[in-house]
Amino acid sequence: MKLATQRSRLIAVVVLLLAASFAAVNYIQYTVSHAALKQAMVERELPLTGDTIYSEIQTDLVRPIFVSSQMAHDTFLRDWALQGESPPDAVRRFLDEIRDAYGFFTAFLVSEQTRRYYHFSGVSKTVSPDDPRDAWYFRVRDMAAEYEINVDPNQQQDDRVTIFFNYKVRDYDGRLIGVTGVGMALDTVAGIIDRYRGDFDRTVFFVDRAGRVTLHPDRQIAYQRTLAELPGISQVAGRIVQAGRGAFEYSGDSGTVLVTTRYIPELDWILIVEQDESAATAAAHEGLVTTVVIGLLAILLSGLAIGWTINLFQRRLEDMATTDPLTGLHNRQLFDISLNQAVERARRTNAPLSLMLIDLDHFKAVNDRFGHLKGDLVLRHVAGLLRGSVRKADVLARWGGEEFAVLMENCNEANARRAAEVLRRKIDDDRGITSDSGLHTTGSFGVATLAPGEDVRALMARADKALYRAKDLGRNRVAGSADLVEAPVAAA
Repeated sequence: MKLATQRSRLIAVVVLLLAASFAAVNYIQYTVSHAALKQAMVERELPLTGDTIYSEIQTDLVRPIFVSSQMAHDTFLRDWALQGESPPDAVRRFLDEIRDAYGFFTAFLVSEQTRRYYHFSGVSKTVSPDDPRDAWYFRVRDMAAEYEINVDPNQQQDDRVTIFFNYKVRDYDGRLIGVTGVGMALDTVAGIIDRYRGDFDRTVFFVDRAGRVTLHPDRQIAYQRTLAELPGISQVAGRIVQAGRGAFEYSGDSGTVLVTTRYIPELDWILIVEQDESAATAAAHEGLVTTVVIGLLAILLSGLAIGWTINLFQRRLEDMATTDPLTGLHNRQLFDISLNQAVERARRTNAPLSLMLIDLDHFKAVNDRFGHLKGDLVLRHVAGLLRGSVRKADVLARWGGEEFAVLMENCNEANARRAAEVLRRKIDDDRGITSDSGLHTTGSFGVATLAPGEDVRALMARADKALYRAKDLGRNRVAGSADLVEAPVAAA
């Protein structure tokens, strides 16, 4: 609630500041000389156009980054790669469904094991470090970050210039097993360029850091000319490329042309916005009143849109950061934070703290026999059983794969074992997902209670050993610290 109030206040202050600044600038423009109008255009309006385009581009990039992340963490994709990449048609259908579902230009996967480039239409090639066109894969494979945004011609689709969202795929132990992602055509960005050219009589285009024109209203110029080869602006081409961001002007056929530039780090391009000075100053004089009214309305609507967008993405990011997408339970990241905090509280208050680990027995056999979709259904169903059975104060999370964890504050080991036994019987007795003959789910439980002077790692290790002890004893049972004392767990 406090954070939401702070965001609302910040948005209100920004909107009020923009409104006040806009009104003051337009009043000054009405009373001062041509020089003031020119300065306002260079320092405010053209940069605002660039900032707005930049914001729109960033918004367009958020969804493909999220989808690429989902693909990289998809259990089907990882299991398929780890199980020999067979059958190939399965991943083709997966990529094609991603492409169709989200309207992307392309979807792909490159296997680290076989170096095959799986495309939504099939296996297109094998990447090689000796092929300059495959350098992107080896760059992504060796970079520190988990993903990148890259602009390249698409080899598999007539070399059309595409924004690629490359995301590393790792196995369950964190080892790299490939790179997946999607490609988005530049049509969206090109549409922004055309719209601003028509609405505001401003020319908008992009160049890369070498000065090559990458996107231009005249499609014949893109990737065919450099900034130094374009009439007029060639006078300041070197300064624009070197500075990346700034305000410039040059002499064109109809007079002075005002230019502002901004570096777009996501694309590694420079955004250039141009407008003829005479047209800019004439429009400012003729449309002062209209501009003030429309501008204030635009700022108000922008403030509403900014507030709505911030709140929307804040909620989405919070959900992504704390929730397991398959089961709807807390994810391991949030559970680790909760566990560390609970251990600190237990140390201060000397209150009992117990940790329960749950592993669904022979779950791989469920996936192998009934398929991963049925396996996902089992996980969601068991998650629902657990959610409806633990205390409201307990922290329930998907630990990973077919494992779950329950953090129980103010609960000693005896009570934790009793609670685990209740959960074990509930899973064992449940028939809600046994419509298929032979499908019966059970779980093994490991319980440990925080000992004096014990840290988080030691507590987790004892709970994990108890879990393995339950498996050694035949599965579908509960084991705790007492079982470890009586019979140590064999080496795994």
